[in-house]
Amino acid sequence: MNVIALVPLGDRDEHHSGALLRFRGEPLLSHAVRGLLRSGVVDRVVVAGPARHKAAYSEAVEPAGDTRAQVVAGAAGRADSVRSALTASAAQPSDVVLVHDPARPFTPATTIRAVVEEVRAGAVAAVPVEPVTDTIKVVDSDDVIRGTRDRGGLRSVQAPQAFLAKVLLGAHSADPLAELGAEVHTVTGHPHGMRLATPFDLAVVEALLTAEGTP
Repeated sequence: MNVIALVPLGDRDEHHSGALLRFRGEPLLSHAVRGLLRSGVVDRVVVAGPARHKAAYSEAVEPAGDTRAQVVAGAAGRADSVRSALTASAAQPSDVVLVHDPARPFTPATTIRAVVEEVRAGAVAAVPVEPVTDTIKVVDSDDVIRGTRDRGGLRSVQAPQAFLAKVLLGAHSADPLAELGAEVHTVTGHPHGMRLATPFDLAVVEALLTAEGTP
């Protein structure tokens, strides 16, 4: 049962530019690929995105310095790039396939291992989650508050999402997690798994990593 990590990218600004956003002198994509390969459980990483950006993605992946990582031409949409990467990976039905977001480059190895172990233990899919701590209000079309959601049963989803390959290969929609519904298991996420999209996010993760002495 091999573990293959897919890093799909789309042509929307937040996907393409986010992957190439620089942190500590390197694109987030570089950090994300390196983190996957250093987790101790990932056998191969396949990055897929719009063909016109392939050279930029290849340049970003090179610093990882590992032949287990490859870049292939994907599609304009992120969901289509998932399919392109999955096809290029030649995953077998019994393999574990991770779908990772390069904008979450510092997901700890423990989290990556946890979703893999959950699938190996029999789950068809697993995702890392964290409790929702904000108060969530329900508003109507006029932006008037109509109620308060009980956050006790709410969770924010992180990455990577892990799937038994045969499930992902047979998915009929762009959102396999929604398609699987109650069959998706959860594992405990981590603050380092936050999504980096703004200068503020970068400042926060820099402070977290520095406080823990992470180089």
